[in-house]
Amino acid sequence: MTNKFVVGLSSLVRGSELQLRHNAKALHGALAPEVDPRKSLHQAHGQILAFVAFLLAALALAPAARCQGDTDTEFGIWGGYSVGTPHLIGITSNRQFGVLALRYGHSIYDWSNVSLQYTLAILPIEFISQPKYLACTTNPNKFPTGFCEVARENVYGGGINPLGLKLNFRRQHRFQIIGASTAGFIASQRPVPVDIPGGTQFNFTFDFQAGFQLFNSSHSRAWTLAYKYQHISNGYRHDFNPGLDLHMLSLGYSFFK
Repeated sequence: MTNKFVVGLSSLVRGSELQLRHNAKALHGALAPEVDPRKSLHQAHGQILAFVAFLLAALALAPAARCQGDTDTEFGIWGGYSVGTPHLIGITSNRQFGVLALRYGHSIYDWSNVSLQYTLAILPIEFISQPKYLACTTNPNKFPTGFCEVARENVYGGGINPLGLKLNFRRQHRFQIIGASTAGFIASQRPVPVDIPGGTQFNFTFDFQAGFQLFNSSHSRAWTLAYKYQHISNGYRHDFNPGLDLHMLSLGYSFFK
């Protein structure tokens, strides 16, 4: 009788202990903050961009390793216009994009045949031609659902690309091949690339460029003609992120010191 009582009491204690552990885990799960994977991803992207910005700033301020007699500072003006809207990343079509910009460049490394340059672009004039939407009762065949395209609108804005690198090849020649990439942001007077509730007036952008520069005989002036793939996105700061890809052609003129 006594043994049965002891065994029963032990089983009851073990059961209570397991129940307490289960309740503790449930309470911890209820009190722990919910982790948003997308928010964590954005924070990681922000940290990476901050590190890249710091690295480029340090490189831009560092003295360039260059050949004697070469110039290491570039000031330029350029303009560009889109000639197509592919769908490599973005999903939006039927937009035209134009920009007028100023560019500063500083040589980081300059060898006999190749140079690497940090670039900063200020974009005081940007515009996008896009459809104008109004809410409607049904729109099953067009994007976005629930809005009807009624006209077109021109949206103006501006921005800055503080992150940029440019490579020049054939440094000893007047005709030089270039490759470049920049990243920054755009602020506009209306949401782009889709002007509906949930659209954004502040968007991120990055691009990849390829083209050439044609220098004068003293290498103090140059024309630049380039192709650019550009992507514009709100970075998933909202549930609705249409994204816009652009084929761009640009023409510029630069002064070197």
